[in-house]
Amino acid sequence: MSFWTYMIQCDDRTLYVGHTNNLEQRWSEHQSGIHEGYTSARHPLHLVWSQEFGTRNEALEAERRIKGWSRAKKLALIRGDWDLISALAASPKKEGRASTGSARTGGEGGELFLHPHLAQLPSQPFGLEVDLKRLVDRLRVRFRLLGGIEAVRVPAAAAPARRDNLWQHTCFEVFAQTAGGYIEFNLSPSTEWAAYGFTGYREGMTELATEAPSIHVDRSEHRLQLTAELVLPAGVTRVGLSAVIEELDGSKSYWALRHPPGDKPDFHHPDCFALELPPASDA
Repeated sequence: MSFWTYMIQCDDRTLYVGHTNNLEQRWSEHQSGIHEGYTSARHPLHLVWSQEFGTRNEALEAERRIKGWSRAKKLALIRGDWDLISALAASPKKEGRASTGSARTGGEGGELFLHPHLAQLPSQPFGLEVDLKRLVDRLRVRFRLLGGIEAVRVPAAAAPARRDNLWQHTCFEVFAQTAGGYIEFNLSPSTEWAAYGFTGYREGMTELATEAPSIHVDRSEHRLQLTAELVLPAGVTRVGLSAVIEELDGSKSYWALRHPPGDKPDFHHPDCFALELPPASDA
């Protein structure tokens, strides 16, 4: 029999650690909220990491050890960044004080976590985190998809040109409210891009006249990272962050900071504009 230690990312950005002998069933129980507990009041949830062990004692020991780690170290484990895990273990001051008795860790870092729409969950325990910085006239955004990237259909590298329909495949997206409606950026791992303007909810769509975003992509076995700088119109205060992740079998999952009510994902819905931008920085 196999046993598993796992981590769940909650809606409030805290991380829950547990162990089980049936990961699929336990994950289903967390999602349904059948057992009252820490995760039942913090939906939506996302399974961001798991590891199989041969005995319950091994899984339990891993759970106890990881619960005592700082948030930075847990995030490094999710990313598979063993160099950072080693560095944090060797430098307790850098790691920060760990919580020894808690199954969760606070959200004091700057990471934002996207969640898959429950109607179309991915087949793999991916994690998708975003960090961003508002500059004087633009936004620097970095998406990191963590997990078994070999299961993802990643568009092949291409010239950084404008192209429509990028959202039909693996694509990262930024929406921003404007005085006259909102704008949408599509950013492909191919380095192709698109930008559109809307006058209202899915109305008045036009090709947005804008400077081409700079896009840099970094891929490894456990991480697909896209970093981009986008020119923002004056007056933007709220944004929506989202992504489409296509797997090799053609199935897709739809990720966002917040999903509106309903049985289908809808990145254009006002509820998805869930993030208030920080003040601009000169750096």
